[in-house]
Amino acid sequence: MHNELAHLGPRRPAPSVEAPLRVGIAPTPDFTLMSLTGLVEFLRLSADERDYSRQIYCSWDLLSHNEQPIYSSCKFGMLPTRQFGDPQDYDYIVVHGGILHGANAVPQELMDFVMLAVSAGVPVIGLCTGQFVLAHLGLLDGRRCAVHFSMVEAMRQLHPRVIPVTDQPVVIDGGFITCAGGLASINLAMHLVTEHCGQVRSDKTLHYLMADRGFEQMQVLKQDSDEMLELRSTDHRVVNAVGLMRQRMYETGTVGDIARSVGVSERELTRLFNQHLRVPPAEYWRLIRLKTAHWMVLNSNRSITQIAYECGFTDSSHLIHWFKRAYQVTPSRLRSLRKQVGAH
Repeated sequence: MHNELAHLGPRRPAPSVEAPLRVGIAPTPDFTLMSLTGLVEFLRLSADERDYSRQIYCSWDLLSHNEQPIYSSCKFGMLPTRQFGDPQDYDYIVVHGGILHGANAVPQELMDFVMLAVSAGVPVIGLCTGQFVLAHLGLLDGRRCAVHFSMVEAMRQLHPRVIPVTDQPVVIDGGFITCAGGLASINLAMHLVTEHCGQVRSDKTLHYLMADRGFEQMQVLKQDSDEMLELRSTDHRVVNAVGLMRQRMYETGTVGDIARSVGVSERELTRLFNQHLRVPPAEYWRLIRLKTAHWMVLNSNRSITQIAYECGFTDSSHLIHWFKRAYQVTPSRLRSLRKQVGAH
């Protein structure tokens, strides 16, 4: 099996960075497996390049008060990876619920951990019916809350001071985020990854999950500005090529490699990109890398050398050259200007 996966190519060493997105997931008894899968799979695919599953850009733990399995609503058991500890080890605590009429009560230790997170200022998320736990603790009084349409009446009866919302997959009100579960858990994960890891990483994961099929909207960064020019392409070869470029962000590779992966010659791929995206594939790939680098310069404390490595440039001078051409400013100068205006 190992040899059969050789087509994935050699991995570059993982960047030595602290994961910008750390999520602790605390399921209640009888939690729904689908919502957990949607959330965790999006984090897993966003955490690394291709499908290697290393926890580089995202990390996650399944939390509980002991080491016993937590059983889902379909009776599959999940083993915790860590017990409740310091909630400040995470950027978010997700309370992941399930069926409300289950025989197993929510452990008091879980509710204590949620209150500890709130006291520490760690944002808390209610997923599926996890918001019922937050509402029980009085944390959602007077707040808008995403609720599955089938649970609206239960929420109104049990917690009349909560404002249920059924037409939005994710609702943010104050320090609390709520999500109705199901496929909306992907929307939740997409929001978290975009906020902490950037739009490009979120987009590549969405494409990998094939969740963007049916509305194939391609975007390309203009050379002379930071605006995005929206273009549409229905050609699956272009769509898949862009998806691969997003997945292979910091790996070495060529346009020829991408072309072979989507079943065309390099010359044909160049023709398709010029036709649909009005830019050659090599330039498009570089613009994706530059957009990611731009986000990292403004939203992380990584060195310019580290950013260059993570974005697939051969060295920092190579990044600086293309960055200045695209944005008319060097990465260091842009970061300095950002700090001067008090954005950090």
